[in-house]
Amino acid sequence: GDSVDLLALGDAGEGTMSEENVAREMGALARERKIAAALMLGDNFYSMLRGVDDPQWRTLFENMYDKRFLNFPFYAALGNHEYLEKNDIVELDYARLRPDSRWKMPARWYRVDFPAGAKRPLVMLLVADSNEYDLGPARWSEQKAWLDQQLSSMPANVWKIVCAHHPIWSNGVHGDDSRLASEWGTLFESLGVDFYLCGHDHTLQHMQIDGWRTTFLVSGGGGAGSHVMLRDDRGPFARTAHGFLHLHFEADQARARFIDDDGKVMHEMVRGSGGDIKVVKDGGKDAKYTGKLIGTTPD
Repeated sequence: GDSVDLLALGDAGEGTMSEENVAREMGALARERKIAAALMLGDNFYSMLRGVDDPQWRTLFENMYDKRFLNFPFYAALGNHEYLEKNDIVELDYARLRPDSRWKMPARWYRVDFPAGAKRPLVMLLVADSNEYDLGPARWSEQKAWLDQQLSSMPANVWKIVCAHHPIWSNGVHGDDSRLASEWGTLFESLGVDFYLCGHDHTLQHMQIDGWRTTFLVSGGGGAGSHVMLRDDRGPFARTAHGFLHLHFEADQARARFIDDDGKVMHEMVRGSGGDIKVVKDGGKDAKYTGKLIGTTPD
């Protein structure tokens, strides 16, 4: 039967050695598996892009993710740095003006079905924009209505994934977002979202929160400087590491693996179509950081 494989990473675009290592391990996996697409979970670039001809497009995206092995679409979400550096417009422009590029961002929020062109998808992906203050109230409520409408229109036996930049739950420095939990989390819960993927905290986390059916995965280890954990009472998995997420979907189950920048599987879980969770390989949790956080809140 059909199966779909996706990769997901956030907080990459600094051109670090760690990012090169993550990209290399993604390439190694893509040589063994047929990957349908990669998801870029925001903070795709940390410095300002001066238009679609900026050389950073080449160094930090086109060449970083070697086309020989990673020749599939990269569907990108907008992070807080996109708005901070005013890169949001440039990233949207690049997708529009370079249709041959693997970089895909048709809008600030959009839907992609997998397998591509299937009459009935196995996976429905909604790429959302979690930058509420940058969007403003009108666009924010427009997006929420869109999320509601898209999720409501999907038949029951399709995997529903939403990805955006900010975590709803996180053991990391940014912590939980109570506003997102009430605005989006409750919507996802009532409409049967299976996975919520995000970055923002530069960590790798698998969160199963009491009373919530959705599986929350933080994959912010794409290459930018790491963040510590500020709590250790939840999980099952929360580690400071560079790496990416590999998702494998079949009709009756979905498998999620966090792979570090050495290619090692750190944590692996299976979610049944009924929502039951099994941890296949438990990557454990970092102890909470008790030192002083230097400087301002990490970005």
